[in-house]
Amino acid sequence: MTSTLYPSAHIAEIFFPLANDEKAILHVIREIAGIGYYRGFETGIIHQPEIARNIRTVAEQNHLNVTQWLTFELLKDNLNLSSLDPELREKSIRRACELVQLAAECGTSKLSLVSGGDPGDARRDEAKKGFGEALVRIGEVVGQYDNMLLQVEPLDRFAHKCQLIGPTDETVEWMKALRPDCPKLYLAWDSAHVALNQEDLAESLALAAPLISQLHLANAILDPQAQGYGDYHMKFGEPGFLTTATAAHIIRTAMNLELPKELGPISLAVEMRTTDQDDLWDNERQCREFLQGAWREALR
Repeated sequence: MTSTLYPSAHIAEIFFPLANDEKAILHVIREIAGIGYYRGFETGIIHQPEIARNIRTVAEQNHLNVTQWLTFELLKDNLNLSSLDPELREKSIRRACELVQLAAECGTSKLSLVSGGDPGDARRDEAKKGFGEALVRIGEVVGQYDNMLLQVEPLDRFAHKCQLIGPTDETVEWMKALRPDCPKLYLAWDSAHVALNQEDLAESLALAAPLISQLHLANAILDPQAQGYGDYHMKFGEPGFLTTATAAHIIRTAMNLELPKELGPISLAVEMRTTDQDDLWDNERQCREFLQGAWREALR
């Protein structure tokens, strides 16, 4: 095996109904730490300073890596870092830079975001140029924190989310060109979006390997004619493509690639969104057991 992975809990999705209750999120993090399995977790941005300090303390005491997502905050305010409107893009950049500082209070090591919508062939390069400029500026703030990197998750281009940053080959070429001006820029790889872009999972991993800072095992229905087609953060298994065997294939492939050595072990999480009707802790258990089972199969 070339690269080492570690299990992470995607709290922002598994405990989605609690997203706006920061005290509840802190409680979940403490419980997650107590399970003794995970080596990291993912949340949205935390606004209350005392809770942020407590999260940082729990993470440090339990040797847990912290990933946080700007996406929820930017969408909440209708902001778009790749907007073709310079005024909106500037407003979005300024807000993102403020959020970097909030993330640092939690001891965040991976700050995560996505692009905005794809404007179409005619203006795609213009949007990518603007988004690149936004990342460079955000990256300058991220660079003030030694232990923090900036990661972008490519989404699907045509199936559902229809985002600017999508197909792996195009994304890798664009990110490598940005790297001299944004040296802490990495790629958060998500199986659902790769599959919805009709890419081969192993080929995508191999292309992205030099930039990968995180892996999500995410499921989707891939038949355009089927109900539920698209990226709905569904449960693993059929009717989606993410079976235990497929997850094991992803893990095995990633472990045999040379991922960025400067990052050390790379996080791996199951992405599954819950609702108010779900038993959240039972869903966490199911995600954990699915991850454990896929990992065991990958190592056979």
